[in-house]
Amino acid sequence: MSELDDGRGVSGTAVANRSRIHPAYIITQTKQLEKTGFLTRETASDEAGSLRVTLTRAPGRNSGNCRPRQACSSTMLDGFDEEAVRHLNKRLNLLARNSRLAMQKLSIGIP
Repeated sequence: MSELDDGRGVSGTAVANRSRIHPAYIITQTKQLEKTGFLTRETASDEAGSLRVTLTRAPGRNSGNCRPRQACSSTMLDGFDEEAVRHLNKRLNLLARNSRLAMQKLSIGIP
């Protein structure tokens, strides 16, 4: 991912696209990786609501926990080409958006 870093960190969207992982998953996982000392996270000042991620030089004690998760993600996406992953991400984003809309409707009493 270092090739994506222009000196200001890498956007969460770029990480998601490059890793072939849903953006919402990137948000939760970068929080975990920040706690272990792998990276720092900050909101980009030039892009509203955009996350910028920067790798740290010295990971924390829990760095060994990542390899099994990477293997699991790779296994789950085995057989998916880039276009299939993009399509899956679009569908998951639509599902997440529709879910938020449904929750908003329920909270104000619209069936």
